[in-house]
Amino acid sequence: MRKLHLKLYLAIVGTLVVFLIMCAMVWHHFAPPRMALGGIESATGLAASMLDERPRELDDVREVLVALAYQSNADIVLYDAQGSSVLQIGRHAPALTPQKLARTNWQMTRSGPAFNRRLADGRHLVVHPRHRIILHGLHMGALLTTIGAILALLTYPITRGITARLARLQTGVLQFGAGNLGARVKVEGRDEVAALARSFNESAEHVEKLVRAHQMLLANCSHELRTPLARIRLAIERVPGTDPKVSTELARNIAELDALIGEMLLSSRLDASSGLGRAEAVDLLALAAEEAAHFDLEASGEAVTITADAMLLRRLVRNLLENARVHAGGATGIRIEGDAHQARIVIEDAGEGIPLVDREQIFEPFHRASTATKSSGAGLGLAIVRQIARAHGGTVEYSPREGGGSRFTVTLPRSATP
Repeated sequence: MRKLHLKLYLAIVGTLVVFLIMCAMVWHHFAPPRMALGGIESATGLAASMLDERPRELDDVREVLVALAYQSNADIVLYDAQGSSVLQIGRHAPALTPQKLARTNWQMTRSGPAFNRRLADGRHLVVHPRHRIILHGLHMGALLTTIGAILALLTYPITRGITARLARLQTGVLQFGAGNLGARVKVEGRDEVAALARSFNESAEHVEKLVRAHQMLLANCSHELRTPLARIRLAIERVPGTDPKVSTELARNIAELDALIGEMLLSSRLDASSGLGRAEAVDLLALAAEEAAHFDLEASGEAVTITADAMLLRRLVRNLLENARVHAGGATGIRIEGDAHQARIVIEDAGEGIPLVDREQIFEPFHRASTATKSSGAGLGLAIVRQIARAHGGTVEYSPREGGGSRFTVTLPRSATP
């Protein structure tokens, strides 16, 4: 968004700069030096006409030249026909050689441009403008620069306002994409950006309704499935003469289906919730030790206390341990680590590890690894682990264990930030 802001700003400022340069070129063409020099030529011509009318006394000539110097803001030199200086008005009048006096009109000298007008009696009237033309040009340049700076300052808030609204819109889109279905953006103004924000809000609301309806349908269906399962279990127990092997197999299948429904209910609840149900102080080491005891394992590490939902964290640890039991023959260790800001739950196993092709999808719902067996579960265990970690504002990562096997690392903030 910063690039777009710079592009808009530079485009506007560049257009203003080009406009000012064109104005300066037009002013330079029609104004000074041409108009200023034209005024000097006219004033010099008028003075020459007065001197050509009749011979004048030196005091009269001086009076004419002083008037010309005042009107033209210039230094004046009057040369005789032989090229000698007769009268000089001003301190910076140039001294022209006879060769330069032979050339009338404008010519460049060491002290700047000078206008040479030949009189009727062979004398030369040389007018050397002072710095008025240059100063006038500098003033005009300073004026144009000031105008450009003011316009640049005025256009900055405009471009920044446009891109700031786009940045806020981008933030809302990113929040919505990250799973915050309630994310909306403020509609500001009545232009195309406001129309885009309004369209996003309408689309987000529609998508949120669809997703919520889907989650509610899934949760309700999963809940209602448990009722007929309970009736089937009771019916099997009451049917006389049933083969014990068949009854055992049916009971096992019903138990797996009931566990699957429980995972679907939990997954739906985590998807539908916008935060933790209850947050309390949880001793991670004690919690891990209690869950590890069910798998004949001991937890090690630091006694780290975080703010979290204890029930969900128990389910997270249990799912990781169960995953290690099913796929790797059991976990080899569970370790708790922590620092001032984060806590980590590290669970390792000595199994075959996860193939590289499956490492990107193992936390996806219902994903089954290429090496999984039929009795490996439905593929919701690790997905629920990731959901629980995200609900606490944390992450879960897989990495190969040194010496073979797998390592799952759950990183959680010390204070819950869902």
